[in-house]
Amino acid sequence: METFLHAVASVTIILLLTATGWMTVQVKTFISRYLMTVGIPVMLIYGMQNNLTRADVLAAPRLLLIPLLVIPSCVVMSLLAGRLMRLPHRQLGVFVMMAAMGNTIFIGLAMCIELFGDIATPYVMLFYLVSSCFTQLIGIPLVRWSGEAGGFSMQMVWKFLRAPTVISVFLSLLLVGLDIHLPSLVMSYAKYINNTVTPLALLLTGCIIHEIGLRSLRLTPTLGVMMVFRFVISPALGAALCALLGIGGLVRSVYVVELAMPVVTQTVVAAAEYGADEQLAAQGAAISTLACFVVTPVLMLLL
Repeated sequence: METFLHAVASVTIILLLTATGWMTVQVKTFISRYLMTVGIPVMLIYGMQNNLTRADVLAAPRLLLIPLLVIPSCVVMSLLAGRLMRLPHRQLGVFVMMAAMGNTIFIGLAMCIELFGDIATPYVMLFYLVSSCFTQLIGIPLVRWSGEAGGFSMQMVWKFLRAPTVISVFLSLLLVGLDIHLPSLVMSYAKYINNTVTPLALLLTGCIIHEIGLRSLRLTPTLGVMMVFRFVISPALGAALCALLGIGGLVRSVYVVELAMPVVTQTVVAAAEYGADEQLAAQGAAISTLACFVVTPVLMLLL
C-alpha cells in the first residue's frame, strides 16, 4: 500500500506539472529545442557520471536485450492486429507506431525519476537509446509509408546518428567505460541544467495535451487496442524477459515502467508532416498520456 500511495503522489505531481496551456508557439519551439539539444544530453552525461559504473557499462548489452526484443515484437503484433482490424492505409502505420513505441523521455524519464530517484537516469537512457533507434528507423518510416511521402530513407539514419541525445549516450558510456571523470566545474554546470529538464519536459507535454483538446477525446476500438498494447502487452513482455534473463531490482522496475509509457509525441509530428492520420495520432497521444497516470500506480503494485 505504501508503494501504491507513493506512486499516486508521484503521478499527481507530474499531472499537475502538465496542466498548462499558456505557451506560445515560440516558447514551445524554444523549450523543445533546448531539451533535445542541451538539456537532455547534459542531463544524460551528468546522470551517468554519478550513477553508472564501469561494471554497469559492461553489463549494458544484456540490459539492452529487453527493449531490443520487446519493441520489435510489439511492432509485428500490432501490424498483424491492424491488418485484422482492416485499418485504412492512412491509419495503419500510425497505429503501429503508437502501439509499439512509448514516450521514453518527456513522460518516461520524469516518471522514473519521481518514482525511483536520480539513480534511475542511466537505465532510462540505455532504454532510450534503443527506443529512439526504433522510433527513428522504424516508427517514423511506417508513418511516412501510411502517408504520402514514401517510406524509409538513409537520411533518417544520418539524422538519428547526429542527434545530440544519441551522441551523448555514446559519449557517456565511453567516459564511464574508460573511468574518466569530468571536472567539478563541468559537473556543477551539468547539475543546474539537469534540474531544468523534468519540469520543462512536463510543461511541454501539458501544452501538447492542451492543444489537442480534451473535449475531442473519445476511446474508439482502434485506440482501445492500442492502449492494450501500450499498457498490458508491452510491460508484460518486458517483465517476462527480465525474469528469463535474471534481471531484477531497479533495472527491472525502470524497464517495465518505460514499456508502459504513453504514445511517443513524435507520432503526431510525423503524421502531420507525411500526410498520415494526424487526428488518430493526436487522440492516441493525449488519451494514452492521461491513462498512464492511472496505470502507473497500479503497475507499481505489481512490481
